[in-house]
Amino acid sequence: MSILKVARLGHPVLRQKASDVEVADIKAGKFRSLVDDMIETMHAYEGVGLAGPQIHLPMRIYVYEVQERVAKRRGVKTVGAGVLFNATYEPIGDEKINDWEGCLSVPFLGGDVSRWKKLRVRGIDHDGDAVTVEVEGFTARIFQHEIDHTDGHVYLDRMKDMTTLAYTIVL
Repeated sequence: MSILKVARLGHPVLRQKASDVEVADIKAGKFRSLVDDMIETMHAYEGVGLAGPQIHLPMRIYVYEVQERVAKRRGVKTVGAGVLFNATYEPIGDEKINDWEGCLSVPFLGGDVSRWKKLRVRGIDHDGDAVTVEVEGFTARIFQHEIDHTDGHVYLDRMKDMTTLAYTIVL
């Protein structure tokens, strides 16, 4: 496994709509090594999600995981490592929640972002099977953030009040 280079805000790959991944290629196992590298990269950068465009691949793929350290800090449940290909979502209900959000492609900054509280997510799992999952809260935030990346958006596009944008570390 290896740690991949993360694209930073300003790189064109972050602003283009990613292409769907062929299900036959997923079933053939062509992405197993990439998924392992993406998870290792996500861990190395201490993230909770990482999408294809963030590693310079304009493909509709993202990995996610909420490890114990993050769960404790944010007051949320842990979520095991996973991957989704070609994911889309629809909100369940009308409720949105605001919370602090950052991004590995926009290092050292974060801000207040409004997201749907609960979602129905459709995609393809690591075996190439179609799946539908319902997620809410922090996990729903992660999935929306990563799917945004595959649509060519970053969280800054979702911020209604740019005065909440701030450094996440003291330099």
